[in-house]
Amino acid sequence: MKMIVTKPQHDVTTRYLSAWAEEVIELAEEKGVDVIELLREKANKKEFESRVNKLSPRLIFLNGHGSDECVTGHDNKILVKSGENHEVLVGKITYALSCNSAKILGTKVAQEKDTAYIGYADEFIFMAGSECIRKPALDPKAKPFMEASNQVMISVLKGHSARESAERSKNIFRDRYIKLLSSNTDQDSLQAAQYLWWNMRNLVCLGDGDVTA
Repeated sequence: MKMIVTKPQHDVTTRYLSAWAEEVIELAEEKGVDVIELLREKANKKEFESRVNKLSPRLIFLNGHGSDECVTGHDNKILVKSGENHEVLVGKITYALSCNSAKILGTKVAQEKDTAYIGYADEFIFMAGSECIRKPALDPKAKPFMEASNQVMISVLKGHSARESAERSKNIFRDRYIKLLSSNTDQDSLQAAQYLWWNMRNLVCLGDGDVTA
């Protein structure tokens, strides 16, 4: 089985997403999955389309900024867009860790057979500590957000269906939300809890939720 992971790294957000994607990549490799990483400038439309069409990966993990209609790669250049090249995701399980893309792009992709699109119907929000900008994988403020969001692909890799994987991620978001509310009442913790709840509510699984890797 093959999996393509996009890892743009042109700003703080994409550097965080790329750093935390390593957890998913390590698990995939442990399970014998052939992981193709599109790092930095390689996370572009031409390279992405070429690799998908040539290798036919079952899993696609998109990390980057997004809008209702698209997910972007390095330097915010469009990677995949509804009505333009969305068919590249057909017949696959896609997880888009980006803002808003489930609204239009995900809905369009999910109309096809044997296809699942897991993503966010609104913004994906996380917190980061200024002291950890250069070492995002060690940032305790980002940890609850990234642990919960990574659970989607971790669960898919462990054999769960797309729908089950989204639900397991939602459960982690909920768990981290409860822990932050109960353990601390400072302003940062309360805000983080609100963001975790927001992400949980906006995470959706579209298309055939029963598909597995």
